[in-house]
Amino acid sequence: MKREEKIDEIVHFVSKYPDSIASRAILRRYYMNNNLYETSKELAIHLKEVLEEKETEEIDFCFYLVK
Repeated sequence: MKREEKIDEIVHFVSKYPDSIASRAILRRYYMNNNLYETSKELAIHLKEVLEEKETEEIDFCFYLVK
């Protein structure tokens, strides 16, 4: 699976299930709090920006958590 597809899957999962253990772990890892965003769309946009700057190993780790 391509890096961009993994990022999209992670963002989709976290925005759909922001209170899941996996989502909370990902958000904590990047010092993000889902309560700071008005909508899940805002959260998704910011998370995608953050993930796009991370190394491949970080993306793989987050993808592992959501799958």
